[in-house]
Amino acid sequence: MNEPEIFAAGAVLWRQGAKEPELALIHRPKYGDWSFPKGKLKKGEHLLAAAQREVFEETGIRPVLGRPLAPSFYDKEGRLKRVDYWCATPAAEAVDEAVDPREVDGMEWVPLGEASERLTHERDQPVLADFAETVVRETVPFIFVRHAIALSKADWFDQDELRPLNQRGRERASQLEVLLSSYPTPVAYSATSARCLETLLPFCAGEGIPVTGLPEFTSGTAKPGQAMTRMDQLIAEARPVVICGHGETIDELARHFCHKLGSTPPTETPLAKGSFLVFHTGDGEIVATERHG
Repeated sequence: MNEPEIFAAGAVLWRQGAKEPELALIHRPKYGDWSFPKGKLKKGEHLLAAAQREVFEETGIRPVLGRPLAPSFYDKEGRLKRVDYWCATPAAEAVDEAVDPREVDGMEWVPLGEASERLTHERDQPVLADFAETVVRETVPFIFVRHAIALSKADWFDQDELRPLNQRGRERASQLEVLLSSYPTPVAYSATSARCLETLLPFCAGEGIPVTGLPEFTSGTAKPGQAMTRMDQLIAEARPVVICGHGETIDELARHFCHKLGSTPPTETPLAKGSFLVFHTGDGEIVATERHG
């Protein structure tokens, strides 16, 4: 019987140096190697949460995630190990006491042109190459969230727009607080339904940002074309945005967004409740897409 796959997550953490981008490489005394910060997922942990945690534990720097990079695959003691990476920039200065010297005893900011020679493992070279290909392109995330699970209509006797999240939905909203905080702080919009606003509330409260309810994003209340007109305005502003809505409207908005930027919409089934799409944009086009359930 095959051993289960090992999952890990990390980031190519970078900053702009005097002449070129500089990358954070860590030295692990156990292996005597130089690599990108990364680590295994804890039981039940999401990839985005693991990437944030591992980068902070190994560098002392809280990362802000950008576009995803090509994952790395390699054999680890007879088991396949997959490491998912993101581009990332520092959210703040390093906190040295966060780093366990038994795990990481050194970190250096290495110029991009020197990173290939400094990296110990050949498996890190494709990740570096993917990063270098478009690193100079600054990306802006547009995040489309379908509201989490609400009380059933059979258990609710008031207006449907007031129907709140159930216990599972509230738990998912709390998870989204952590996952959405991986990206640059956005402007937050939502359909005016209680279940949509509640889905973003923990995240917005944690980030200290308001969530604006928009009737044009609310199923059954908007006039034809209003939602797309508003979407076009948000695209033109080119700021990080998170939008929460109903299944039928959020999928339509995402398709319109892709067509507007000259890209083919994702072909997967519609978003499940509490899941989200992230489109990383740059220079008026979609650079990368993520889907998280």
